[in-house]
Amino acid sequence: MLRVLLHPKAKKELLHLPKTVRLKVLDAIAELEKVNHPLQHRNVLKLSGRGREDFRLRFGSYRVKFTVRNVHDVLITHIEHRQAGYL
Repeated sequence: MLRVLLHPKAKKELLHLPKTVRLKVLDAIAELEKVNHPLQHRNVLKLSGRGREDFRLRFGSYRVKFTVRNVHDVLITHIEHRQAGYL
């Protein structure tokens, strides 16, 4: 089971989302907490081109970007719409 931590910037981004989207994000994060490794979740991919363990969780038109800190902890760094997420 993973423990999910939110970066202060990610908390701010979460609060700026519409309420229906915010609830879906929280449901997606709850699903992520149930797995032992991020890649066991069906909507998680490892981001390439980085030295760290960076991943993204996809749901609808939004992306949650996070970093694996250690075996049991992930730090969510960004929650963005897909059009803004990769600029």
